Amino acid sequence: MAIYLAPISTGLGDLIVSLPAIQALIQSGQPTYLISRTPMQEGLETRIPGLAGIIRETDFDLDSLSKEDVYFNLRNHPLQTDFVWGSNEFQQLYPGFKITDVLKGICADYGIAANYEQLVPLPFNNRKETAGAIVFVPGSAGIVKCWPSYHWIELAGRLSQSGHKIVVVGQPDRSPIVKDCVDAGLPHISTPKIEDALDVLSSALCVIAGDTGLMHMAVHQNVPTVALFRYNDMFKRDYEHVRTITAPLCHQACIDLEFSAVPNKVISFDSFAENEQKVYWETWECTKESWRERCMSMISPEAVAQAVSDLVALSAGKR
Repeated sequence: MAIYLAPISTGLGDLIVSLPAIQALIQSGQPTYLISRTPMQEGLETRIPGLAGIIRETDFDLDSLSKEDVYFNLRNHPLQTDFVWGSNEFQQLYPGFKITDVLKGICADYGIAANYEQLVPLPFNNRKETAGAIVFVPGSAGIVKCWPSYHWIELAGRLSQSGHKIVVVGQPDRSPIVKDCVDAGLPHISTPKIEDALDVLSSALCVIAGDTGLMHMAVHQNVPTVALFRYNDMFKRDYEHVRTITAPLCHQACIDLEFSAVPNKVISFDSFAENEQKVYWETWECTKESWRERCMSMISPEAVAQAVSDLVALSAGKR
């Protein structure tokens, strides 16, 4: 008998939030395989203790499984397929539901004993560059989820004045926000592999990030994390070591764009190449050209600095 699990969607964050389910299946003692949906979900398999292997979804032949084998597709459940998460219809049926509530419900129905109350971090190698440092993760696959670069730069000044070391993680060649931060002189650490990012974030004093895969990685690693969200904070995760700051409601034109697609109806993905599989968050942009008018700009550096101070104090009190 073997067990196969495909995460809730295509991104790195979707893999990270699915980890408690994967870890629970591994603990069952049966060989457990991860079905990766995009290249963003590859690279961590050697850091998941007990994982039997990884198979790309495009190479996975469901018909070849034996009668004893089990396949869990976390997208193939009414909590995923019936509505777009965060929509009015979803909120009316499941008031207050966030991603953890969704995954708890799916896992319960599938008989997966996932523990979302106590996260089990992945093993990592300590990185001296981020020991005692606050790590900025300014980039995202979706520009609509980004905090403006001038806020990041102002925040760096505030935190530096308080004696904190600042480090930026991300890809300047792919994210204009990361590039702006690096061009402004903020120290940058290259993380060419996802394992590098795991090591860097896990070694940090605190992580500040938007709604991204690396933010979810920091949360899973029990690193104090300040998460910056749009109004639709479906992926908000409530843990003691997390502070979430949510932007005000988007402009209606942006909301109309957000819910013009039906990503919930996609159960599996038949394309693997990054240039062929467009991530949902990359299919639309904010309708306001000026960053000053965008909802994410309404989150103030003062509020983020205060959240960092609270988390650092809480962490220090536990030592």
